[in-house]
Amino acid sequence: MKIPEEKIEEVRTATDIVDVISAYVRLKRRGKSYVGLCPFHKEKTPSFHVTPEKQMFYCFGCHEGGNVFSFVMKTEKVSFIEAVRTLANRAGIELPVTEMAQTADTQNEQLFRANMIAARFYFESLTQTPEGEYALEYFRSRGFTDETIRKFGLGYAPRGWQALINHAAANGLDIEYLEKAGLAGKRDDGSSYDRFRGRVIFPILSTTGRIVAFAGRQLYEDDTLAKYINTPETPIYQKGKLLYGLSMTRDAIRKQEYAILVEGYTDLISMYQAGIHNVVATSGTALTEDQIRLLGRYASAVVIVYDADSAGSAAALRGVELILEKGLDVKIAQLPDGDDPDSFVRNKGKEAFLDLVDESISFIDFKASELQKQGLFSTPEGQARAVRSIIETLAKIPDELKRNFYIKAIAERYDLYDSTLHRELDSVTRKSRQVGSRPQITDREERVTDAGTVVPGDQKDSSQNPAESFSSAERDILKLLLESDRDVLEFIFSQVTSDELQHPVARSLFELLLDHYRKTGSVNADVLINDDNFSEYSSIVTQLISERYEVSERWEILRGFEEFSVNMQLSIDAVRTLKKWNIRERIESVRKNIREVERQGGDPESVGMLARDLQILQQELKLLDQHYSSTNK
Repeated sequence: MKIPEEKIEEVRTATDIVDVISAYVRLKRRGKSYVGLCPFHKEKTPSFHVTPEKQMFYCFGCHEGGNVFSFVMKTEKVSFIEAVRTLANRAGIELPVTEMAQTADTQNEQLFRANMIAARFYFESLTQTPEGEYALEYFRSRGFTDETIRKFGLGYAPRGWQALINHAAANGLDIEYLEKAGLAGKRDDGSSYDRFRGRVIFPILSTTGRIVAFAGRQLYEDDTLAKYINTPETPIYQKGKLLYGLSMTRDAIRKQEYAILVEGYTDLISMYQAGIHNVVATSGTALTEDQIRLLGRYASAVVIVYDADSAGSAAALRGVELILEKGLDVKIAQLPDGDDPDSFVRNKGKEAFLDLVDESISFIDFKASELQKQGLFSTPEGQARAVRSIIETLAKIPDELKRNFYIKAIAERYDLYDSTLHRELDSVTRKSRQVGSRPQITDREERVTDAGTVVPGDQKDSSQNPAESFSSAERDILKLLLESDRDVLEFIFSQVTSDELQHPVARSLFELLLDHYRKTGSVNADVLINDDNFSEYSSIVTQLISERYEVSERWEILRGFEEFSVNMQLSIDAVRTLKKWNIRERIESVRKNIREVERQGGDPESVGMLARDLQILQQELKLLDQHYSSTNK
């Protein structure tokens, strides 16, 4: 049983696509649209466009496109029904029970359900059982209030080997999904056991706020496993692609335009409770490129807060270079010896921590300080090595203008000539290019086609995106059909036949639109994208409505006059251009035939017949201009 169309429409109209996509992409307004870095392929120059008026998105780099349902399906890797459910929950719209039951049929949705059941069980075990009192006291000893415990969904996993398994069974969840969600393990004899036992629990959420995994911290001295254990990677959880707390802090990060990066769960929770909300945590793992790319959707700068020990310094240095490579600004705030963000905030408070952030230093000062500790500045040879090391980090920055300003700062600091440092920078970048097996792509990084071929992100691939091969008139006609009123649709369908469109994909799409119009009396692009008959054309449809018109020479003039039917004027131009191209192609074919007949010494009568055909076509071309010029008046 499908979700009723009226319910789908209710969810769609209640959802702002800009709000939804902003949870994944840092968008900037550009005219009537929004642009940002595409979440579906690696790029440095924004080619991802969101059109609020049409409630559509399209990437001109990788050609992914669609409506708000398509976006959720692609980013969350869920079915259409699951996407509708997610957005319905977000909008507070209740779906019929039968449809909600149906959404639980897919594996990913069952994994989300398993995590939700586990999260509730762990929270109740913490707050409502005698065994959980010890764990609750642990959290309170860390300074966490009851409100913070509730907000972050903190919990406790009982010490029994099958406490969660038994609870899940009582709630109708097959143990298979507990195992696939990483919540249960299997022994050699085939029996199952709870993965988390006798530990305090930290739920890990996706960027959109769905529980995807858990971390369990050691609580009892007789627990011989690691201090922290995490859910293993699953179809809905890849550790290196998430940042802990981001679902709760992304709005504050976007507002303040920078993020404070810490390491642990308790670090983030203590800072959040203290009122510092623009913070994320790496969950105890080394910072990854995917995490930086994710963070770059919300922030243009990062402040790394690190422990003063050598391990903390080394981790901060690695993080600095990765962040610089991705085009973000980065500073470093060093904690006093013996402190971590959690203890510092609890002992000294919010204002002291923010003062520490305000006093954060540039990556140049930080690296120079670390090199100073190693004694490299004590000799001329060491100074050369140190400055060269700083230049190697500077070379990671993709912005040439920014690199030049840093060069000036380094030159002044070490009393060196700018030209000397520029030569060193050129040497480093040349070596970097030589190490790579393929040349660098400056504006957009490479992407991989379905066939496995690597192509530059800005290279057009007409096999993946046939719309790139449409003529301008074909593109405009299809675009007008997708976004015009009934008068324009009637005009185009009365004037154009599918045979006049030369590209086979354009012809097929035209025929589908005509058939849809005959059945429904309208053409709604947002509805069509959810129609199975149009699934293979969804990317083309979204690209077409994201582009400006091409063939009309009067577009720049027409678009400023609301009293005229601009789309009708544009449709007349597009139809006239399409027909003129077809006639000119036939004229060229006749001329070619005449030349061929003459070359072969053909009889004059054959040449005369072809000449008459040519004259008729030329007259037809002249009448065509007159006809559509009068239509325009």
